[in-house]
Amino acid sequence: MQDKAKSKASTRLLISISLIIAIAGVCSILAINWRMKTHAREEAREEAMILLDRNLATHTYFSHQLKPVLFKKFEGNTEDNYFEPIWMSSTYAVREIDKYYHSLVKRDYYYKEAAINARSPENEADAFERAFIEKINESPNLNELSDIRIINEIPFFFVLRRGETMEQSCLRCHSTPETAPADLVTYYGPDPSFQRSVGEVVSAISIRIPLGAAYAKVNRLIFHLSLLFGITLLIVFGLTVHLAKRWVFDPLSLIRIKAMEVSKNPEHLGEQIDLPSNLELSELTKAVNVMSSQLRQERDQLELRVLERTEELNNVNLQLAKEVDKHKRTITELEATLKEIKTLRGLLPICSHCKNIRDDKGYWSKIEAYIHKHSDAEFSHGICPECAKKYYPDVDIYDDLTDS
Repeated sequence: MQDKAKSKASTRLLISISLIIAIAGVCSILAINWRMKTHAREEAREEAMILLDRNLATHTYFSHQLKPVLFKKFEGNTEDNYFEPIWMSSTYAVREIDKYYHSLVKRDYYYKEAAINARSPENEADAFERAFIEKINESPNLNELSDIRIINEIPFFFVLRRGETMEQSCLRCHSTPETAPADLVTYYGPDPSFQRSVGEVVSAISIRIPLGAAYAKVNRLIFHLSLLFGITLLIVFGLTVHLAKRWVFDPLSLIRIKAMEVSKNPEHLGEQIDLPSNLELSELTKAVNVMSSQLRQERDQLELRVLERTEELNNVNLQLAKEVDKHKRTITELEATLKEIKTLRGLLPICSHCKNIRDDKGYWSKIEAYIHKHSDAEFSHGICPECAKKYYPDVDIYDDLTDS
């Protein structure tokens, strides 16, 4: 039962070490996965900012350089109803340039200058973008929103930023169809992007950068890292088992076996165990060896003391036996003497007239009865010469008494 408990303890130790390594590895892999996906999102944000800055630069170029020069050049040479979106609409230009950029980079990103009731259907805001535009019109301090969206089970990093705010100069083309250039109404129709008001945010820049490829790359890397870690864990576990068995469990098993032999068979007392190379187990082995030597010495001294005490007890028993025999003989002699001698001792209260004796209880009895009771003497009755003369003066019994 103890062997099973010990083997289970070693197994638990090895399993615990493996679990700790496994947990540490899994946590490391999860941390790497989180960090790499965070890095992918950071890169997606940087890419979105590049797209945003590039297209804003295009808008700036149109507004500050191209359009002023062309308007000045065509001033007086065009009719008031003239409208050409190729150079007069920076939004149109940005959309067309973005199409060329898509064809060149082959990158599945999404860029839209989304608007509610947009002039071009390509710029019409979807429900998500529409909600953002409505929210920034309600919240003047809201300028940007970015997060992760899952669209058709594909993750995207999106950025929504406050777009064009309607100014007074913009109302010529956005208030009513009647005030707008006729060519513009002809090109887009009488409904899209009219009925605007000053200060209204009419658009939002919407950018989506796909994360599926980046996440897939991260997942592949994590898979390879997990595979490498699993192989490494198996190697480490095998080495741990081998080294633990060689440096810890085998020396401990030897110490345990020797301790069991010492505890069960006194003949093994004093035997020594070879010191292992492990410093801690070497100290433990030294302690076991010292214990074994001390137990041997104690056992030898104990046996010697037992022999000495046994001899002392035998001598004492012999002396006691002699004394007992002596006392037995004395008792026997005393008993024999008591059988022969029974004496009266002490003061006996006796009546000075009738000669009766008083016993210990205060009763008076005849002297012959008292002596008979307290000794082995027997009585026979006669009469002394003095009493014969005194009480029988007429009878000459003195001679008879003398003769008898």
